[in-house]
Amino acid sequence: MKQAVSLSVAGIHPTESKSSIDAFLQPVLAQKIIAASAIDPSYAALWKSINALYNAGGKRFRSYMTLLTHQAYSDIPYQTVIPAAAAQELLHLAMLIHDDIIDRDDIRYGVKNIQAQYLDLYASHLPDIDERRHYAQSSALLAGDLLISEAFVLVTQASVSASTVLAAQQLLGTAIFQVIGGELIDTEAAFKGDAAIHPLIIAEQKTASYSFVSPFLMGATLAEADNEQKAILKQLGTQLGIAYQIRDDIMGVFGNETITGKSTEGDIREGKRTLLIEEFYRTASPAQQDEFALLFGQSAMTTVQVERVRELLIESGAKQAIETMISQYQLACTTLVNTLDINDMYRQSFHQLIQLCLQREQ
Repeated sequence: MKQAVSLSVAGIHPTESKSSIDAFLQPVLAQKIIAASAIDPSYAALWKSINALYNAGGKRFRSYMTLLTHQAYSDIPYQTVIPAAAAQELLHLAMLIHDDIIDRDDIRYGVKNIQAQYLDLYASHLPDIDERRHYAQSSALLAGDLLISEAFVLVTQASVSASTVLAAQQLLGTAIFQVIGGELIDTEAAFKGDAAIHPLIIAEQKTASYSFVSPFLMGATLAEADNEQKAILKQLGTQLGIAYQIRDDIMGVFGNETITGKSTEGDIREGKRTLLIEEFYRTASPAQQDEFALLFGQSAMTTVQVERVRELLIESGAKQAIETMISQYQLACTTLVNTLDINDMYRQSFHQLIQLCLQREQ
């Protein structure tokens, strides 16, 4: 564990981290395309689709969190653990691919996702659109499975002890267990109504688990940080992850589609019960609730009706209440970072990360 670091030493920047991760993963994905080609051209096509989606966007925050945390607690160069950090990005891409299947979305990062790519690819083979979508989604499902498998392989390539590799893989397994549980209860919330689990629990399991807690703990584990520091990082990851998901839910309704690369009507038409919606029912007047109930969750809504739903969320005070909640989570995260036993330079990097995550537009 790192005891002291000169303030003259610059901490890793998110753009530097992204470049390092991309430079590492590009040859990995290229090799998978070559290996798949030896089996069948159609298998190579699937890996090419994965590669295209990976390169279409993504901030690589999860790998950055792993490298930043490792650097904050270890004197060993972060390059030694890049494979394990890159594993976080493959897991993330897998979850996005599977999430798009569940949400019936065809766009990710402003481009066609895997299933949409395969809808085009299978057009000449399957004229029936329902059959074509079934097989396109099946291909996307397999793509996600491939990435989860490869994430576990990459962890073994980190230059750490065998016991540390095992601990890191166990962290990955725990993250997958939690995010799938969160995804399931989030999916069921669309039709369970009042019987659904509270959105904050979903946010903790679906987002905080693999997107924040796992990267922080992965970096700390690879650096052999002590259990007290890991406990604080787990709290930080949980709080930051919940707030990140709440911000994501806000952007899912009020975001700029040009910036986010995703539809801002999907959650409204689906009737997704996010914390924003829960807050609406807590703050809205009976008349507002009645009007909202006639619109929310209706897939055939007009654009004007969708906009009316947004107006009701603002007029009721729900949107502002959620913005206030995000600010409270941000304060809690800042307080936790100030208790970490790390150099002030790295502490500042953690503070900047919180800002990036919670005051974002994409």
